[in-house]
Amino acid sequence: MLDLQPLLCPRSIAVVGASTSPDKVGGVPIRLLAELGYVGRVFPVNPGADTVQGLRAWRSIDAIGEPVDLAIVAVPAPGAPDVMAQLGQAGTRAAIVFTSGFAEVEGGEALQQALTAQARAHGVQLLGPNCLGAMNLRERMYATFSPIPLTGVPPVGEVGLVSQSGAFGAYAFALAREARLGLSHWVTTGNEGGVQVADVIEWLAHDPQTRVILAYMEGAHDGLRLRRALAAARDAGKPVVIAKVGTTAAGASAAQSHTASLAGEDAVYQAVFDEYGVHRAHTLEAFFRLGYTLARGSRPRQWASRSGLPADAVAPVAIVTVSGGVGIMMADSAETLGLPLPPMPAAAAQTLRTAIPFASTANPIDVTGQVVAQPQVFVDALANVARCGQYGSVAAFLAGGANAPRLWAALQGTVTELAADASAAPLLVSGVMDDDKRAWLEARGCLVFREPAHTMEAVAALARAAAMEAATAATGAAAGGTLAQPTTPMALATPVPAGASALSEAEAMACLAEAGVPVAPHAVARDADEAVRIAESLGFPVAVKLCSRHVLHKSDIGGVVLGLRDAEAVRAAFARVSEAASGATDAAGRPVPFEGAIVARMVRGWGEIMVGVRRDPVFGLVALAGIGGTAVEIFRQMAFGLAPLSRERARAMLEQSRAAALCTGHRGHPALDLDAVADVLVNVSRVADALGERLDTLEINPFIVGAEGLVAADAVITLR
Repeated sequence: MLDLQPLLCPRSIAVVGASTSPDKVGGVPIRLLAELGYVGRVFPVNPGADTVQGLRAWRSIDAIGEPVDLAIVAVPAPGAPDVMAQLGQAGTRAAIVFTSGFAEVEGGEALQQALTAQARAHGVQLLGPNCLGAMNLRERMYATFSPIPLTGVPPVGEVGLVSQSGAFGAYAFALAREARLGLSHWVTTGNEGGVQVADVIEWLAHDPQTRVILAYMEGAHDGLRLRRALAAARDAGKPVVIAKVGTTAAGASAAQSHTASLAGEDAVYQAVFDEYGVHRAHTLEAFFRLGYTLARGSRPRQWASRSGLPADAVAPVAIVTVSGGVGIMMADSAETLGLPLPPMPAAAAQTLRTAIPFASTANPIDVTGQVVAQPQVFVDALANVARCGQYGSVAAFLAGGANAPRLWAALQGTVTELAADASAAPLLVSGVMDDDKRAWLEARGCLVFREPAHTMEAVAALARAAAMEAATAATGAAAGGTLAQPTTPMALATPVPAGASALSEAEAMACLAEAGVPVAPHAVARDADEAVRIAESLGFPVAVKLCSRHVLHKSDIGGVVLGLRDAEAVRAAFARVSEAASGATDAAGRPVPFEGAIVARMVRGWGEIMVGVRRDPVFGLVALAGIGGTAVEIFRQMAFGLAPLSRERARAMLEQSRAAALCTGHRGHPALDLDAVADVLVNVSRVADALGERLDTLEINPFIVGAEGLVAADAVITLR
């Protein structure tokens, strides 16, 4: 882990390129540090001035005569590498480079490389270039040229915020102030010539002053660093909320030009986020709402221990409402989010029906508009479901009831009692109320939302965070939520030819079979007579396919013949395949040698699944699974996971891609053991892992789904 202490907790700061004008880039940080109470020493460096904004100025960094923890660099881009060398020679431990004109512009990559090379050579932790800086609100350290802190700062709190974009970071700072979301640190990484978003996440994961981490990302340079950082946050029980942009081709292109980030395929990033329990935000509003929820909300921990169910089980929610229509909307949200809605316990239901015979005690629990006349009945229903031990959370919709004096008084009494009861389920409230009432509820542990659907999303986020924390604690940080550690690596005995760009189908099938992946019975024939003998030994019907390392899409040249039912048909098919090979060429335009034909038994089943592994430029080997066959290009219903897969992740991929529906029994077909099906995916991913750096792609399309499970009917492995 990078030591970011001198960067984020400096005892002394030098400003190189310090300006006497408090409104210029080199002047704003000096003004911020002075006006907002930074207690460390500040050294303005300006060779043309004796004083800068009331402070003694220094001609150069070495003229200071002692090392400083942090240097803020605000000089033109061409001079930045020399300044970095001077900082390193003076013993400076960290530097923030505001200056733009590096890798984010055409022709600036070489200049950025020179800057980062100097930082590495002298052991300086570099933030930037082309960044807006960093802040530590607890230490009143404002190393930024954004003037926004001068108009007010958020409260000091336990939320760390890191952003690749400076403009986003500044806007997020202002929104955090408006939302009264307490921040611990604020960091913008810009072009990430040194410190990356991943490094800040990892450091915040170990920071005792931070409880929740918010991150804005356009892409990752180093997938392994990001995975390590997210694992550190997960293991520390600190939720991470990420707003990842560049999800479309246009967005990815914009991200590349904005901060020179490598924006990978969004589905792969989502697989990484799923692996480590990251909460994904797709809007700024959701970004801060999730931050608010996870920073202030109580986890439904008590429920699992009282119910006797596993700690990572999804906690049910009770919806208590004054409006049946809104209750239905909240129930719809709960089902979409996977939140169970068990009915009200019998005793509590009877109490409610006795007081209001026409109330609904199912779930949502609808007290109806009668709450105006009988407010105590509503709050009693809240208290009963919160204390019954059946629910992990209680979501209440008040409409405008908080503004009714009798209901508000009754609610205050009940909330006060529940806040003092450690066994009660946490309460989340939606409705219209003024800031004073909202603050009163929040001070007693109630999250408050205006939109009822947001209440349900908050319940789901807290339940997910609780499940992740419980699973991590139970498994010694194996991998949170429903995930477990991948299986033991394997070594392949099947030889992989040196210099080859692909394996033949027969070689690929041999690798899979070695790993325990079921493959269609087959053999390679060199002539028609041998093909007939193989077909007769396998049993008809059979398929005859061209066997070649150079032709991956055999059907495109007529190299696949299916459904052969006798010897004569096999002979004819062999001749056809041989002729197809004679007219084929490799990628270099050279004739393809005929290596024989695969004769394989036709596998019967009722569905097809595609399973593959490909090398992602950021995260390495990524597995995918989904509905296969010719429909794969039409529906593109795929799920992703990092290879090698765990069984739990493989099973989740089957369910997310809806491929599991082919295995659960339908139209008279038997149900398959989904864990056994998942194990096949695991073994495919182990083959990819065993091939290691040689692998480019591995694809089985189709896996035939039949009564005996999955059987690979075809396989393609390309090499680097």
